[in-house]
Amino acid sequence: MKTIPLSRNYGSPSNYVFDARTPPVLRVASGEEFCAELQDAFNGALREDPGKRQPRDLEPYTTRVPFWYNPVCGPVYVEGAERGDVLAVTIGGIDELTDGTVTTVPRAHHFAGMRGWEETDEPYTGVIRHRAGVAEFAYGNRTHRWRLQPFVGTIATAPDYESLSTLPTNFGSVMACGGNLDCCDIRPGATVYLQSMNEGGLLFVGDLHASQGDGELCGVADEVSGHLTLTCRVVKRQWLRNVRVETPEALIALYCYRPMEEGFRQAVRDLILWLEQDYGFTRREAYLLASACPDFRLRAYQMCAGIGRVMTTVGAEFPRYLLPARE
Repeated sequence: MKTIPLSRNYGSPSNYVFDARTPPVLRVASGEEFCAELQDAFNGALREDPGKRQPRDLEPYTTRVPFWYNPVCGPVYVEGAERGDVLAVTIGGIDELTDGTVTTVPRAHHFAGMRGWEETDEPYTGVIRHRAGVAEFAYGNRTHRWRLQPFVGTIATAPDYESLSTLPTNFGSVMACGGNLDCCDIRPGATVYLQSMNEGGLLFVGDLHASQGDGELCGVADEVSGHLTLTCRVVKRQWLRNVRVETPEALIALYCYRPMEEGFRQAVRDLILWLEQDYGFTRREAYLLASACPDFRLRAYQMCAGIGRVMTTVGAEFPRYLLPARE
């Protein structure tokens, strides 16, 4: 299997932008599986020394504006992909996870400046140990445990001509190209649909998380390094409004926007159009099912505060068992 080594995936200027002018790090055929060794959002600096605090102790990465956080691998050139096609990216596996890091960041959270919340406004670095599929986080005299649920935080295709920072960019001028989505449903077994704006599609991936709560409220999840295996398939001549995800359980339409209510409205709109175009639902039928079925979900994946132009990532999720059988 072709592999992109860790050394190529952080530390260079090209690792912190989505840019079609960056030379491809790999060429693959449509349907060919490959592997990317990915660094964590903090370039491994906090995990190696949890006594450090960010952003204070993370030079030279924090001397840049925006910070050189959230490094990505890419672009990967997919043979046969052209402008106006869609890349269907299937997540095969996320393995070889390191221990994780979680932090608080001064001024970059929901309670900055509020009396009584000063503790949350102080820099803090915590290490989350991973053992046999379980996260273990010690804080004070308590130890907390939960099941690991790894996923890909950042996945995107190169924009048409813009150069976009990987940290504060959920999307560029074309929302369906993706970005720093922090959607925990982009996990092993899922397929992500991204718009191709360039020859080769030019895929970027990074920002592995071992786990994350809805909203990623403090702006940081269980940040890890690891190995990602994935496959890209080219869907010819299709234009998307926004990023779509298929899991074994559901169809999910993503949208990134503030206020959150408008994001949800747009996600539901795209989901209904998806059901109409691909599965033969009428718009009213899909609308009624979304309102009545208890397994329809509205998800708030990421609602960070104080991180530049980062928007809230939301999703509208429709259960597969309601889909008609395909002949």
